[in-house]
Amino acid sequence: MKNIAFTLAEVLITLGIIGIVAAMTMPALIGKYQEAALKSQFKKVYSLLSQSLRQMDVNNGGVALQCYLWPQSKSSGGLPCLAYDESGNCKQWASGSATHYGYDDDCDIFQREFEHTIKIIKVCENNALKNGCIPEYSGVDTIQKQNNEDMSDKDVNKATAGVAWWRKSAIEKDRKAYVLSDGTILLMSGWSGMRMFAVDVNGMKKPNKWGYDLFVLSVVSDNGSSLNLIPSYNVNPVEKGGKTAKQMLTE
Repeated sequence: MKNIAFTLAEVLITLGIIGIVAAMTMPALIGKYQEAALKSQFKKVYSLLSQSLRQMDVNNGGVALQCYLWPQSKSSGGLPCLAYDESGNCKQWASGSATHYGYDDDCDIFQREFEHTIKIIKVCENNALKNGCIPEYSGVDTIQKQNNEDMSDKDVNKATAGVAWWRKSAIEKDRKAYVLSDGTILLMSGWSGMRMFAVDVNGMKKPNKWGYDLFVLSVVSDNGSSLNLIPSYNVNPVEKGGKTAKQMLTE
């Protein structure tokens, strides 16, 4: 009888081909898996926070606490800056109605009630990075610089004047942050209450990037109706290759 078998050279060549194909396809497969996992985490956190708002409505007899934004701006765009300082920071905003963006009369009550409706294990009033509430994030200023390398620091400050609270230094030193029991991080904006905030759906785990695991949400209401959670419609920092909160919710 004649025995038939592969030679060692043939086996090695076959294994080499399999290795090359795996090296070409695995990164894409891993990337798709990670994207699907983050999307699932985003929707889970979104649902958790939405349920918290429903509970707050119930606790207040169905009346929305006055700490919310309008579902969309009642006038075109935000309030313009009338004058900038020498660094490009706005030193005089156009005066406007107190209800241009929404209401903040009950924001102190809102924060207290929110903290009682959700499991929070740590709060950093400021110095959130130093005190271990957040990992290191890019700021809206560093994202601007990454996307426009020729911009001067003054131009970057002008471009981010309306969201200066999410510049890198402000995030690390000035912003209030919550860490929830499942590791989710909530990062407050410069507005009182949670009218606009960022959520890192997987906490300290990487990538810790805007549009990947870090997204902007807003608490809204229309004429005192129920509080609702929506993807922010006017502030959406997204790093290259990332997605907005709206895309994560609808895709």
